[in-house]
Amino acid sequence: MDFMDFKNKQTTVVVVGAGFAGAAIAFHLTRLGMERVFVLEREEFPGMHASGKNAAMIRQVVPNKLISDLARGGAAFLRNLPLDWPVETKFEQNGSFFLASKKDSEKIQQDGAYAKQCGTLTEWWPIERITEFIPIIEGSPASGGLWCPTDGVIDIHSLMQGYLKSAAMNGAELKFSNAVKNIVVHHGRVCAVQTESEEIPADIVINAAGAWATELGRLAGSLNVPLTPCSRHLFVTKPLDWIKSKWPIVWDITQEIYFRPESGGLLLCPCDEEVQDPNITKNDPLILNMLAEKISHFYPRLSDLPILRSWSGLRTLTPDRQFLVGWDPCVEGFFWLAGLGGHGVTVSYSVGLLAASLIVEGNKSQSTNQFSPSRFR
Repeated sequence: MDFMDFKNKQTTVVVVGAGFAGAAIAFHLTRLGMERVFVLEREEFPGMHASGKNAAMIRQVVPNKLISDLARGGAAFLRNLPLDWPVETKFEQNGSFFLASKKDSEKIQQDGAYAKQCGTLTEWWPIERITEFIPIIEGSPASGGLWCPTDGVIDIHSLMQGYLKSAAMNGAELKFSNAVKNIVVHHGRVCAVQTESEEIPADIVINAAGAWATELGRLAGSLNVPLTPCSRHLFVTKPLDWIKSKWPIVWDITQEIYFRPESGGLLLCPCDEEVQDPNITKNDPLILNMLAEKISHFYPRLSDLPILRSWSGLRTLTPDRQFLVGWDPCVEGFFWLAGLGGHGVTVSYSVGLLAASLIVEGNKSQSTNQFSPSRFR
């Protein structure tokens, strides 16, 4: 059944999950003319998990070219929000440095060259020049870093509200505190979504459930996709008078640590990644030791920082670390939009548009979509 068949009988689309994936696809579907869109969120408000607990960084240069393409498009949207965007959303374009050892510098320079070829300004700087710009990195073992001046930091909460409010203004119905209990499938095709309080008839169900996407897939009897939720800790220091608010993001890809200005202090992350049960909130105190060890070895001028608060978010990964976007090969009308692996903020606009286009155009050909779930068949 193609989209026109759905459209003739007033297609009902149920999006499960109101994080960045679900919010962005609801935004695009309603702008593309879909009239019956429901967004179901198990929590009282959106962004209680990965979408609201990330570092809010917009990064365009990534090793994966497919993801890099989506990141560039997403960043361009965030730098130039449409005139009818319903929520004031601040984007601080302070840029980013991706530092690397001599061993790793060739790869990041290749990634930067690809981004530059596609229109994103990048430039390789020696470590001495970067240290003049950001003195606190003195002592870094990196040989240099890739400068990307159009990266920055976004207000994630207003961005998410913008997607959802725009979708609602265009007819989407948002339902919070509405956990999905079952997906009704008849003759291999989805036909309804059941929550604790109601049953919503559905022609299409979009699985944007983040760390719970595998669990939701099981309810539909879909392809078993091995998604893995992993924890990642963030730490914020007390305000420090020597921090410059306009410093760029600094990400050492060799030592796996990044930091940026935040609320007068610094936000730091040791890039930890451990498998995490998404139903258990975990803030592991041992990760602070990991951060302290990396700082003392590689960024000694940041030693003994006064940590004010910390938290742990979730990143959901596929085995090949590619996104999961497309129609399920086992259940008609079941669509995956998951496994964004920490890139969700940057790519939200682009991946939402890709997903919405696959749905609205009725394109169920898996051969043209390299993010298709069929690769795990």
